[in-house]
Amino acid sequence: MKNMKKLYLFSAACFLSSMSLFAQLNVGFTYQAKQFQSPLGAKIVLEDLPALPEAHIILKKAMPAPLSLVQQKKQVLDEQRLQFQKPQSLQKKSGAPLPIVGRNFGANVTNGTPNDNDYAISNGGLMLSCVNSNILILNDTGRALVQRSLSAFGNALGPLNRTYDPRTIYDPIADRFIVVYLQGSTSADTRIIVGFSETNDPTKAWNLYQIPGNITGDSSWSDYPIISLSKTELFITVNRLRDNSSWQEGFIESYIWQVETAGGYAGDSLVQKVYNNILYNNKPVWSICPAKGGSTLHGPDMYFLSHRPADLNNDTVFVHYITNTIASGKSSLGMRVLKNPQSYGLQPNALMSNGRKLQTNDARVLSAMYEGGVIYYVGNTINPNTFSPSVYFGRIHDIWTNNPRLEGEIISSDSLDLGYPSIAYIGTGENGDHSSMITFSHVSDRHFPGTSVAYVDRNFKVSSPVFVKQGEGNINLILDSVQRWGDYTGIQKKYNELGVAWLSGSWGTTSGQNRTWIGKVNSSDPALGIQAETALVQTGKMYPNPANEWVTFEFEISKKTLLGIEIMSLDGRTKKTVAKNWAKPGLNELQLDTRDIPPGLYIINLVSDEGVQYSFKCMVRH
Repeated sequence: MKNMKKLYLFSAACFLSSMSLFAQLNVGFTYQAKQFQSPLGAKIVLEDLPALPEAHIILKKAMPAPLSLVQQKKQVLDEQRLQFQKPQSLQKKSGAPLPIVGRNFGANVTNGTPNDNDYAISNGGLMLSCVNSNILILNDTGRALVQRSLSAFGNALGPLNRTYDPRTIYDPIADRFIVVYLQGSTSADTRIIVGFSETNDPTKAWNLYQIPGNITGDSSWSDYPIISLSKTELFITVNRLRDNSSWQEGFIESYIWQVETAGGYAGDSLVQKVYNNILYNNKPVWSICPAKGGSTLHGPDMYFLSHRPADLNNDTVFVHYITNTIASGKSSLGMRVLKNPQSYGLQPNALMSNGRKLQTNDARVLSAMYEGGVIYYVGNTINPNTFSPSVYFGRIHDIWTNNPRLEGEIISSDSLDLGYPSIAYIGTGENGDHSSMITFSHVSDRHFPGTSVAYVDRNFKVSSPVFVKQGEGNINLILDSVQRWGDYTGIQKKYNELGVAWLSGSWGTTSGQNRTWIGKVNSSDPALGIQAETALVQTGKMYPNPANEWVTFEFEISKKTLLGIEIMSLDGRTKKTVAKNWAKPGLNELQLDTRDIPPGLYIINLVSDEGVQYSFKCMVRH
């Protein structure tokens, strides 16, 4: 964007000193492991499912809940931030080429908060987008195919009355999708719901399973899953919490499920192994993030990462690893404890233009991947130079040597608060090519909550951020002064397209809702040897909004194209193309007569033969 200020990168000047491979690093580490087997719970077809009510809607609360210790820390940080004086000048580094935003459009609609966006796309261009209340299946033109609530998706397993924290992933080897989410937030009914698509068409049959959320028989339940795949296994990490406690105060431990995928795809029994009681120096490790594959799936070994997420300043990185498959009979869990020369720390909440805040949670590792002998990871952090919520970007080289090398830097902006990053590899897979995309949420006193992306080149230089979706209003869903922003975002490499990723993030609407936006992002880096795709419609605005009689669309387009104006209901089930006009390269203007459109809130798309090119949300009034 023309007015976007540069992204600042702060990196350490020294590297980690050499450390012993095992003797020094595994002191105090212990765990327990158990093996389970779950029969097929149900076989469903999404197209045939009834549309049940959503089972996880957080409405406006009557009064704020008591602050946890972590929230108290953040409250102090928020107060300190108001007194913080930013330096007059910040050191700038030359960045990587800017990513190009291609086709992008609105996705899931929900009345709850936070969004908890996750996303997957197949080689054939079918997409699965998840939020806290529903699953939406689309094609890569933005056309909605099927949308169902999480409760409807898994209802054949038994009544689901509180479903949340969905995750999805695409297996490029098996050409299948997997969905994981949670049921219940008490020990009385806590389940991990796992769905495997039987084919590469996620609108068809799915095999459903349920894994116990309480494996200890006490008053605890499972929260906050993260998933990844090896060539033959699914890995799920969760946090175990006490009943009647917040996620900050009720934490007991994190544990890891190792699941064979072959049975899930075939509808056979599901072979699983769980690792719990993961301690270091007799203290549980908090929140474990599995590393996804980069250019492809890896295995049989799998890596996982943890921080000390509630500390104001820390440099510890826990690297967990599971060696071998369940089928080998030799799978086991290990851990190394390393130090990154760039520290991380608990961040303040983000600030909106109305003076309210957006919750940024803690400094846990949110997304990780493994490629070319390097573990990459991102999470929330504070930037001590600006005292603002920022993105931590770490790397671990040569993990199995006596001298692993760690690098870290803080991705920040002097004009934006950033949060909830996720990372995906987009490079060639050749040694020395570290090309990646990092997406994250953004907000400021001049920008409504939206979604951005930054490109990482093969030498780990990071570009300035580029807006994928600018918000249209502040998020205002609960009575607390601190609103829920969204606990994670989603991004995935398009495995059969070099230099391309698709992402899913959140944005604020004019009515204060928190919605989902999907976008294609391409590298413009000549080092990748590809011709990057240019977005057909590059910028756009709409006015007036609300519309009484007419609404005008202004947009820039890269080539002469026949564009239609498509009006769509919020649920995507009703749509109509009302006009078609030729648009010329450069700035264009289209008008729509709204006098015959019933009053209400609509999504209005600019559509070409290639699909949805740009989306607006419009309120029609008479």
